[in-house]
Amino acid sequence: MGDRIRGGRLIALAALIHMGFGLGTATEAQQGNKAPEAKAGQPQNLPTLVPRAVPANPSDPIAVVNGEIISRQRLADECVSRHGLEVLDTLIMRSLLDQAIKNRQLTVTAAEIDAEIDRDAARAGINRENFLRALARERNVSPRQYAEYIAFPGVALRKLAEPRVQVTEEDIEKAFEAFYGDKLVVRMILVDTLSKAKDVWNRVRENPGGFAKMAQELSMDQDSRVLGGLLAQPIARFADPLHVSEAAFAQLVDGDPNDKDPSHKPKDGDFTGPIQVNETAWVIFQRERIEEGQEYNLDDENLVAQVKTSIFEAKLQAEMKTVMEELFVQAAVENHLTGQVKLSGVQQAEVAVKDEEVSRARMSKPDLELPPSGAEEKLRALQQSSGDSEGNVERPVGAPEAPALPNPAEPK
Repeated sequence: MGDRIRGGRLIALAALIHMGFGLGTATEAQQGNKAPEAKAGQPQNLPTLVPRAVPANPSDPIAVVNGEIISRQRLADECVSRHGLEVLDTLIMRSLLDQAIKNRQLTVTAAEIDAEIDRDAARAGINRENFLRALARERNVSPRQYAEYIAFPGVALRKLAEPRVQVTEEDIEKAFEAFYGDKLVVRMILVDTLSKAKDVWNRVRENPGGFAKMAQELSMDQDSRVLGGLLAQPIARFADPLHVSEAAFAQLVDGDPNDKDPSHKPKDGDFTGPIQVNETAWVIFQRERIEEGQEYNLDDENLVAQVKTSIFEAKLQAEMKTVMEELFVQAAVENHLTGQVKLSGVQQAEVAVKDEEVSRARMSKPDLELPPSGAEEKLRALQQSSGDSEGNVERPVGAPEAPALPNPAEPK
């Protein structure tokens, strides 16, 4: 959809240029907005559009079409209708971060924002100028927007999260083991429910040699199923997601630590029980082989420093996400665009207690008129502040029904 819109804009612009309408340069504007000299083949005596600031008064015209005024308010209403939810979410996030930085007596400077943009450009492998130009061209994000709503949140979240991040000796040892230690080469069958995982497990138990064929028939992972479930990369110990790699190594490498019988040790061809990856994914692994690890030296100070920096950055990114989630949980947000109320953490606890009391009272005395619950009171206040006596919250024309507030916890 976005590509079609951008394509339509380009076609319209090309048509205007073909008809002889040009776009003035910054230099021309500085020279008093003089019309450029006519060139051969161009239409003569075209009207000159003088650049002006955006009207401050909502009723002022922002465009005039054959004498018909399009006011700033009409433009604003249309923008809210089309993009209001997305932009409002961005403003809510920015407001939460502004408040958090101020409350902790921190600051985010222009130099720090510039440095963040430079780092982002370096990660993309291009210089700053080309990076910002590409954002404007491909994502329609101006340098100001990027600085204010992407670079600033990155710096702010980093400052809020850094004091909470520590790298321990255990972290360093695990990182070395993950990189240099033994790797587990496996085949995998991925399904979306526990019942399917149990069914696959029973079938594998009856015919372990048919694992590859079952992976081709049953696994949801398109990349590995064509290879009979064989993963392109082996699993490292302590790899993410941690609970999956730990379960795989426990069942296919380490075995039961209390079982001293060497014949019971895991071997090639063994398979795991169903392992839950997330709410909609379960896996069963079959051990193909073990790739032996490499020797490493924990006394190498330069190598340890590099590993420590890498661990710190990984933990910092995770903690930044946690900080953003916590800010939303603790925030009280009244979204008049969607008609939703999101209570703060303290308010939620207070409302839960009151709702429990009201619920018990209503059950014990159903004929008695009782006061509204805490959530009902908050919703009623929002409806009244929206000026709707019927109890409905006004939405701009074309706005969708009220969805749940999204969770913009990952820095953009």
